[in-house]
Amino acid sequence: LLSGCGKKKEEEKFVIGFSQCVASDHWRRTMLDEMKMELSLHPAAEFLYTDADGNSNRQVKQVREMLKQNIDLLIISPNEAHPLAEVVEEAYNKGIPVIVIDRKTSSPRYTAYVGANNYEIGKMAADYIANVVLKKKGSVAEVMGLPGSSPAIERSKGFTDALKKYPDIKIKFQVYGNWVRAGAQKQMRQHAAQLKTVDAIFAHNDVMALASQNVLSELSLGSKIKVIGVDALPGKGAGLELVGNKTLTASLLYPTGGKEAISTAFAILGNRPFTRENILQTVVIDSTNVQLMKLQWIRISNQQKDIERQQQLLEDQLEVYDNP
Repeated sequence: LLSGCGKKKEEEKFVIGFSQCVASDHWRRTMLDEMKMELSLHPAAEFLYTDADGNSNRQVKQVREMLKQNIDLLIISPNEAHPLAEVVEEAYNKGIPVIVIDRKTSSPRYTAYVGANNYEIGKMAADYIANVVLKKKGSVAEVMGLPGSSPAIERSKGFTDALKKYPDIKIKFQVYGNWVRAGAQKQMRQHAAQLKTVDAIFAHNDVMALASQNVLSELSLGSKIKVIGVDALPGKGAGLELVGNKTLTASLLYPTGGKEAISTAFAILGNRPFTRENILQTVVIDSTNVQLMKLQWIRISNQQKDIERQQQLLEDQLEVYDNP
């Protein structure tokens, strides 16, 4: 009975490494924030973080440095599928669990995957554009992500495969915007003449969707061409706001998976059951449901703030208890 009055057994200390392919955009910053919030429930854990800034060779070196630091588990969002396959296999073959998040390598040797079905996202975008935007007749342009990255490959394949069902819809042109504003703007300006024959644009993320819309405005085509993006994040200048103010016609919700990756990591490290393929759900956000989504995000944000306040109060009380 007396043992019940003792302090709670401390959680085993684990070292988790997270290799991010690039951290400059709002979506990836949100992913990291979600990871940190989930990690706050595991104060004994050590979290190592690196940002490759879109450079595959740098990411390989960063992962190898992590492996030298004896991490217990690796979380990685590979910059490109093929260049990162070897180093991910190195970690896996050393017995280090590997969680691949958002993007995959070309190797099946990983412990778990967390992310949306990018092929399905491309397919959903095509069906939405065909049935809701174009009423099964018209022309589209596609602004893809980074060549060689699995989301860009899979989203484009899903998009083109689904459009085969609609013979009166033609893809006028496809370009790579490399996930960034500058890349998308450059490509759109280079295709200014072709844009005049396009009815809709599917951009692989909201950053490139906004960049495309900006160029359309420069060309006085903003009201003629509908732009659909991917991510639908809350926050200033992000997808939910852009759909809400009608800058974008729609955006497909693309969860970051940050929370799910950390919870899966601790299930693996704790030898508890886990799901190998964690496919996150998506939905099209447009004028019909954007306000509801905004309200849901506000509610979630307020709940998180309440949890953080409660944790701080508990820590303050424990400090008083430990230091009478």
